[in-house]
Amino acid sequence: MGALSNLATVGLNFALAQQAARQDSGDISRERDRQIRDIQARNEEQRRRQQEALRRRLAAQRARAGAAGVAGGGSAQAVLRGLTEEAEAAQDASDATAARQIADLRRRASQARERNLLELVGGASRGAVGLLGSGSRSLLDF
Repeated sequence: MGALSNLATVGLNFALAQQAARQDSGDISRERDRQIRDIQARNEEQRRRQQEALRRRLAAQRARAGAAGVAGGGSAQAVLRGLTEEAEAAQDASDATAARQIADLRRRASQARERNLLELVGGASRGAVGLLGSGSRSLLDF
């Protein structure tokens, strides 16, 4: 009878560990999602500020070109294109950085869930081995 109560204890401990692992997994996912939203919000704010700065720089450059009497010239257009391309390159770099940060967050969250699962399985295995290894009789003897 003692082995059955030990078996029930192992089962209960395993069920409680599973529940805790599910809770931990949910916590990890929620934190990952929150951090991803933060990264995306910062990136969007940075995009908005860069676009506004580009608009001001383009307007200032057009005004200078107009004042110099070369507003429609090829060199003025080349300068404007250069400013636009520079801003696009900066935004592309910012987007790539945000994508790397998000990928890293997802990788770390996945690793944390895997560790939790391994700990759960390892704990259950230790409990079962302890139950089966405690004495000279097996569960079939009862």
